[in-house]
Amino acid sequence: MATTGHAKIIDATARQILSPHGLMQKGKSRTWYDDHGIYTIIVEFQPHKWSHGAFLNVGVNFHWYVQSHISFDMGYRESQFEKFETANGFTKKIEAMVHLALEKTFSYRQKLIRPDVAKQNILAHTFSSDELWGNYHRGVICGLTADVDGLFKHFDAAIKVDHDVQWANDLKAKMQALKVFAADETKFRSEIVSMVLEARKLKQLQTMDIVY
Repeated sequence: MATTGHAKIIDATARQILSPHGLMQKGKSRTWYDDHGIYTIIVEFQPHKWSHGAFLNVGVNFHWYVQSHISFDMGYRESQFEKFETANGFTKKIEAMVHLALEKTFSYRQKLIRPDVAKQNILAHTFSSDELWGNYHRGVICGLTADVDGLFKHFDAAIKVDHDVQWANDLKAKMQALKVFAADETKFRSEIVSMVLEARKLKQLQTMDIVY
């Protein structure tokens, strides 16, 4: 009974607060998407293995690398575990959690609202695996804002990192390939859009025009 009760509270509260602002629930899961084509803001009310309740994770997944899974490229844990004990008490905790999720969503929307604004925030951000993924994201946003020197700076820094595993080698190969298009903003943007469309298809996200 408790499992059904706490899950219903999370679902109903998220629907009430997030839906009016354009966020969409992923099926019947605890994950919500604020989808902007080239990137998606993820809101996740993550369950605990042993207790009823939720953590809050909010972050951004950039779709400019072809992969089949959603990742938190910027952001992640925003609230520690809130445990279900009573319906009234848990409802208040979840309301606060969902409002925080909406606040973080609005913040990411503003930080990424245009490529020039996104560039400032992405360049200033410290990423997980910052030398590799961080420099990849920085290089891409530089390319999308016609900053060829910045693209080469960040891609070259990543390519020099000594991390000889398959995913890192694949990422480095992609950066080498993208460098070919760096001098032509139109071709570079077309290549990125193509990757975004392929990644979105693999992630089973809805079809939309990519305008950024």
